[in-house]
Amino acid sequence: MKKSVLWTMIFLAVVGSVSGLVFWDYTDYIDNPISFREERNIRVVVKQDSTLTPVLELLEEKEVILRPTYFRAFLVLNELDGRLKAGVYLISTKKTPRDVALLLSRGPQTAYMVLTVKEGFNIWQVAQAMEDAGIATTDEVLALLKDRELATRMKVPTGADSAHVLSLLEGFIFPETYFVAPGQKLESIIERMVKQCRKEIEAAKRSHLVRYSIMREQMGFTDHELVTLASLVERETALPHEKKLVASVFINRLRKQMPLQSDPTLSYSEEKQGGKPTAEDRKNESNPYNTYAHKGLPPGPICNPGRDSLAAVAAPARTDFLYFVSRNDGTGGHHFSVDYEEHKRAVKQFLKGE
Repeated sequence: MKKSVLWTMIFLAVVGSVSGLVFWDYTDYIDNPISFREERNIRVVVKQDSTLTPVLELLEEKEVILRPTYFRAFLVLNELDGRLKAGVYLISTKKTPRDVALLLSRGPQTAYMVLTVKEGFNIWQVAQAMEDAGIATTDEVLALLKDRELATRMKVPTGADSAHVLSLLEGFIFPETYFVAPGQKLESIIERMVKQCRKEIEAAKRSHLVRYSIMREQMGFTDHELVTLASLVERETALPHEKKLVASVFINRLRKQMPLQSDPTLSYSEEKQGGKPTAEDRKNESNPYNTYAHKGLPPGPICNPGRDSLAAVAAPARTDFLYFVSRNDGTGGHHFSVDYEEHKRAVKQFLKGE
């Protein structure tokens, strides 16, 4: 036998052996669980119009697939690479890569994405929630939330100082859990949330018709001002039973033409995005939302208030309180005061520990 023929046979044998090992390794990977350790669910959000490569990168990052080359090969060989569906998936680690591929090609078990907007979320948090739900990127959401023409088309109430408002839609994205069908347009999702907010505003006014009528007659509040003040109440306290008291403090201060001095307004800006305010933020007169530097209501809402906060402003408690301070005891509660001397004592007691 010639040496060339012998070497060819040896080469083919080696190639065959290697190919056999690769095929065995491939099938072993495809048909075994993602993990042999304790079962857990991995949340994966496949965004609209995602192509194969970013989906594989996401699955690898989440440790759903450990061998992306094998997984890609399985998708291509089974003509699934162009059939991956957007949505939110909970993938058990006991599933095999084959199971995962078939699941992604069929779509999520529920035919919708779950979007939760919590009470007090501002536009930046709403945008992040939408991205987390797999609906759109934060940049795409913020672009629409800051679109003044869109707000006008949706007939969102505006105030007299609308030129200084960061987002005309801030305050009118009602906090709720929404079920969103994959492929639904972002604009229609936002419109649905705005419509829900309008319903809630009207419901708050109807439920407290007498108190609201008196308060509106005395204060001259528009819907925009009601929502703006409700947003301050929302950020000041999370305790439902305190909201009407906080609203009463702000109403009393407005009546006396005192600055509202609401700390959450200090950090409502593109730079701070509602983060923790600092002492320096109090001195920032260039921020039109700063209620230490500027009297009256800020030019617009600083977050999206929930039902309790809207109701608190529609029918605030009748009190003489002008001040409140955190009790700093882990409950989220506040101490309310009628005059500044009492307030100073409360600040000394609760914040300075004396």
